[in-house]
Amino acid sequence: RTAWLYGAGGGNFVRTMIKLEGIKDTLDVVDDQLGQPTWTGDLADRLVLLGLGALAGTAPAGVYHGTSGGETTWFGFTREIFRLLGADPERVRPTTSEAFVRPAPRPAYSVLGHERWKAAGIEPIRDWRTALGEAFPALVRAERG
Repeated sequence: RTAWLYGAGGGNFVRTMIKLEGIKDTLDVVDDQLGQPTWTGDLADRLVLLGLGALAGTAPAGVYHGTSGGETTWFGFTREIFRLLGADPERVRPTTSEAFVRPAPRPAYSVLGHERWKAAGIEPIRDWRTALGEAFPALVRAERG
């Protein structure tokens, strides 16, 4: 299972926020949903390790949560994106889920545990902030050219 994915290819939340930072004075972003922003590069790396572990018999079958360590809200995530862009994070304002009607309801808490990775002898995915910092140059290039 995974959630809150972003990467340089295709549309995603990070690329949208990079684009909106350049055209909006302020942004209202949901601050009542907690999750784990996860870079697709980190997830791909862990899936390779999991496959190798399965072949070696050290990673038992079952459900693994492929999400980054740590947790944040969409608001906190956006403020970090602005900080990395060199933009003023105060331009990002908190709001509630009720302000954004979605086709399907979103869970308020979608943080997933990583115990199965440890049991398989594989380090879970690193903290979301560290991953975002590493992925960020490619994300900016993909969005701004």
